[in-house]
Amino acid sequence: MRALRLHGPGDVRLDYVPPPEADAATAVVQVEACGVCGSDVHFVDGSARTGHVPISLGHEVAGRIVSAPNDDFAPGTEVVAEVGRFCLACPRCLEGRPNLCERARILGIHVDGGFADLVAVPVDSIVIRPPEVPVAAAATAVDAGATALHAVERRAQVRAGESVLVIGAGGLGTYGIQFAQLAGAGAVIVADTNARALERAANLGVDETVLVEPGGSVGRQVKMLCDGGVDAAIEFVGSASAVDAAVKSIRPGGRAVAVGVGIEPVVSLPVVLWSNNEYSLLGSYGSLPGDTATVLAALADGSVVAPETMDVDLADGAELLAALAAGDRTGPARPIIRP
Repeated sequence: MRALRLHGPGDVRLDYVPPPEADAATAVVQVEACGVCGSDVHFVDGSARTGHVPISLGHEVAGRIVSAPNDDFAPGTEVVAEVGRFCLACPRCLEGRPNLCERARILGIHVDGGFADLVAVPVDSIVIRPPEVPVAAAATAVDAGATALHAVERRAQVRAGESVLVIGAGGLGTYGIQFAQLAGAGAVIVADTNARALERAANLGVDETVLVEPGGSVGRQVKMLCDGGVDAAIEFVGSASAVDAAVKSIRPGGRAVAVGVGIEPVVSLPVVLWSNNEYSLLGSYGSLPGDTATVLAALADGSVVAPETMDVDLADGAELLAALAAGDRTGPARPIIRP
């Protein structure tokens, strides 16, 4: 079968490899769509590392069951795969935070992922896809949707009537906006460098948009729009400047949440401002088991809409990843690899 495999930083190839086989705990899924995440780009540009190389990238998998070890999943069943399998025995798992599992096995990071014709998926990571949800939208639910849900509900803990800033209106930000609205946010402000992304955010009914321009201050603009700052600011970009903008946009006692993956060190406010204003800066990583199913249900009943996507053939995936790693990230659409 074909698989888009990372051999090292800047080295992605379409290889031909033996297909996976089902076993007592693993099903084989025919991949119909696999979303391209920012972390995939970081693996290619060398700013992040997979568990080993070569490895097939891709962790936002949607497809159909080819074979499974039990009768729960008949061949042809439309499914998605949660991104990780957790040990359920380490301290983080035992405290109910398996997304921080010390022995997690993540598709496309520790084991071969979904940029391929077929992928092996643990049966306890399989979620049946509602028939109302198109396959590309279902793929975005796996990580972009579930990660945004975790960030808004558990880390930012957005409550009814609160003001929220979302920085970055791509795949995760699109979901983040809507989950903040569903939580009853009193005002949702969105900041992005891309005018098209802001147009899409406006179509989702946000209260204000801020175009991020060189030399401009997002924090100053947000505080003017929201009477001294927002209750919660969530960044989905992964840059030091985005985290800094989030911190500088919150009110005294507010909370900033860093979701994006990046390697730049954060330099922000003097310590005295942190203590005097009781600011909080929180990290948010991935999602918990069940979150993907929650997002799929919201897509199925129309509570949320999926981000804009663009299909890319598996054969063209290496070229796409190289372009993204080089900084060509025009437009708000989330790329979807389609074998």
